[in-house]
Amino acid sequence: MELIRVAVHIRSRDGRAGGRGEIAFARPSFGRRLRKAGLLFLVGLACGALLLPVPLIHLFGIMFFLGMFGLAAKRLVSRKVLKEAHGQCPSCRTDGPYYVGMGGRRLAFPIVTSCPHCHVGLELEPAAPGGLSTGS
Repeated sequence: MELIRVAVHIRSRDGRAGGRGEIAFARPSFGRRLRKAGLLFLVGLACGALLLPVPLIHLFGIMFFLGMFGLAAKRLVSRKVLKEAHGQCPSCRTDGPYYVGMGGRRLAFPIVTSCPHCHVGLELEPAAPGGLSTGS
């Protein structure tokens, strides 16, 4: 899976701006998205089925199944998936990577994260004038 890199502007929640960075996202194939969604669906189905015969707990099993079904549907329609981000924090001027999830988060701007050094909230926006079409 090829990573596509995009330059971003970084703005901190304390009002400072001017940081620059880069994000990387991927466009997984339909087959890959279908496999991951199918795995989430099967995990939800298995756990829901195991909890079904237990009185009162079966309600949690049903909710778990419905939650996993929703996650599977979301994974199936996510055509652009955020993989990594890094840049310079406008608040403390430190370069470094930013946590943007475990690699399954749908690409949508603004990307909200925080600086691992000063713990200030950050918003990442595309640096291109027209932005980046986030699609699904």
